[in-house]
Amino acid sequence: MNESTRIKRPSLTIFVVAVSFLACSEGGSEFLEVEGWTLAGAVLTYDADNLWEYINGAAELFVQYDVQTCRTADLASGNLVVTVDLYDTGSPLNALGVFKQENPAGGPPLPGATMAAVSPPYQALLLKGAAYVKVNAIEGELTETSGRELLEALARALPGQATLPPELGLLPEEGKVAGSEGYQREGFLGLTELPGCVFADYSAPGDETWQGFVVVPPAGSSPAAAWDALAGDWTSLKDAGLNVLYRDIPYRGLVGVAMSDGSIIGVAGAADQRQLVSRLESFVQ
Repeated sequence: MNESTRIKRPSLTIFVVAVSFLACSEGGSEFLEVEGWTLAGAVLTYDADNLWEYINGAAELFVQYDVQTCRTADLASGNLVVTVDLYDTGSPLNALGVFKQENPAGGPPLPGATMAAVSPPYQALLLKGAAYVKVNAIEGELTETSGRELLEALARALPGQATLPPELGLLPEEGKVAGSEGYQREGFLGLTELPGCVFADYSAPGDETWQGFVVVPPAGSSPAAAWDALAGDWTSLKDAGLNVLYRDIPYRGLVGVAMSDGSIIGVAGAADQRQLVSRLESFVQ
């Protein structure tokens, strides 16, 4: 079980993305109407300021991804009772970042969901739009079948489109490993100077798999400003018409970036400068 299921509370709670996708009153006394499931307790609501009261240190991840609200409640169906935590992260990109942090591999496609994963016997996860949903069994056990059925019902109850965030369209398609896409809002690759990045794994004939990324500057900033910030700390080189900034990450190889069509594109894990430039060239094309 995860940390949230061990905390004593009057009843289970859910993060609210926006009142618009919840069947709730202004007082917050109602929850999503999930087909086949009934509310089994009070509905509690948290925000970024008090989320730690519910999940302690685990709140740091959600605050990092700009959580707006969290609503949690217990739902029951037959002998199975689960806690459903519904997080509103403010944007589909933030929701994707949280999902990938908690379950990098994801799971098989689920009708009506952007991403989903079932981890029997106790947990299931769902991503749809700006909503990240976390299910934990507290009575009975989730099977792969019952978990997917519940996630499908939750996906039907949530509004919005089950599509990937448009920012992932910044990543080149050629050579991309399907399902490897993700988003880290800050400190990509453990580097504090790198702002938020969308990323994916790439492969090419005769080369091992490597990671490519595109910088997504925070609101109010620009790729040019991010480039200037990196230029002050990273080493510069020019090769094959590319103006490259790079640095070495201990035990992880070289990471480098270049400007392409107004965006900062980058690759990580190169063994040397030649490999770094070669991968950047293929990533730009």
